[in-house]
Amino acid sequence: MWIVVSKEVMDAVRDRRSMMAGLLFALLGPFVLAGLLKALIASEVDAGGRPLHLVGAAHAPGLVRHLEAAGVTLQASEEAPDSLLARLPGAVVLEVPTEAPRDLARGRAATLALWADMSNDDARRQAQRVQALVAAYGAQLSGQRLLGAGVAPDRAGALRLELRDMGGQGGRTALVLGALPLFWLLGLFVGGSHVALDATGGERERRSLEALLAQPVAPGTLFIGKWLTASLFGYVSSAAALLLSVVALERLPLYEVGMAFAPDAAMQAQMLLILLPLALLVGALQCVVALHARTHKEGQIYLNLLQLAPMLLMVEKLGAASPPAAHLLPLFSQHAQLGALVSGGAPAPQLLALSVAGCLGATALLIAFGSRRLGSERFVFGL
Repeated sequence: MWIVVSKEVMDAVRDRRSMMAGLLFALLGPFVLAGLLKALIASEVDAGGRPLHLVGAAHAPGLVRHLEAAGVTLQASEEAPDSLLARLPGAVVLEVPTEAPRDLARGRAATLALWADMSNDDARRQAQRVQALVAAYGAQLSGQRLLGAGVAPDRAGALRLELRDMGGQGGRTALVLGALPLFWLLGLFVGGSHVALDATGGERERRSLEALLAQPVAPGTLFIGKWLTASLFGYVSSAAALLLSVVALERLPLYEVGMAFAPDAAMQAQMLLILLPLALLVGALQCVVALHARTHKEGQIYLNLLQLAPMLLMVEKLGAASPPAAHLLPLFSQHAQLGALVSGGAPAPQLLALSVAGCLGATALLIAFGSRRLGSERFVFGL
């Protein structure tokens, strides 16, 4: 069997273009993802550091002190807001009219104007922050008016809603980095597809499969050798994607947006072990599917469709309310367990055992089916 494995590995390594195409996903993908996260972090940080152009600052000194205390960088200007935005696209301008002090002194509501291009992501985030700060300052002024009238401010509001975020740092991390497990699972399908196709459907098209079956080797041994080779390449691609993701994300200032992702060697090893049973299942499935293709192009179509399987996780996924038996489902259980590790949790040992059992059971069935098909002369010769 190991002779068959070494032969298939050598054949796969000789085809360097196909091998590099399979590994290209693992080599470039993590850095593309890291670049997107870096842009996201930069936009979140810049939203708080961008200057707010304030027109009519002399009319609202209290508001100026409130905004500065909240960490807003103010830039006073006497230029008209529309011309200011024309000169500085993406800027946010807060306009305090000259009649604002008079309205406040008479106990009326002063109307301020917030100028921003809401189609610009950075401007929209900054405008939303300014809106919240101005609303908080207005609530303070309303409370002072009520106190001046001899009314407790608490009596003005019948209800008060407090949002208490129970997700913590792990919840925010899972929300932003939730695509990482999907990315690693996709590597299992991409990395070994060309090996499975060339070792089964490709040999069937070249008529070299008959020569292999003429050797004193059991069909089951041949299929197991091809399966192990395809699983190996898929697992290497997924493991490379995982390790490169860790390296790329460790260089990002995730702490600036309240997240943390720095898995140690033990957690990385646990992630790799979770992926191993699924790699064996995916390799067997790809070999069975590619074996039924009469031409190389037909096999490519089948395996490309198979690579869409991880996209099912965008529609349905396992959660805390899912029954334990659901973790027998391959792919779904690995996605849930990897997601728990990314968010800082730990999957339950019994769920890990169910996940491994589901993958190994399905793998054994596929190996038995593939070996039987490979030993059928009617199937191999297309009779």
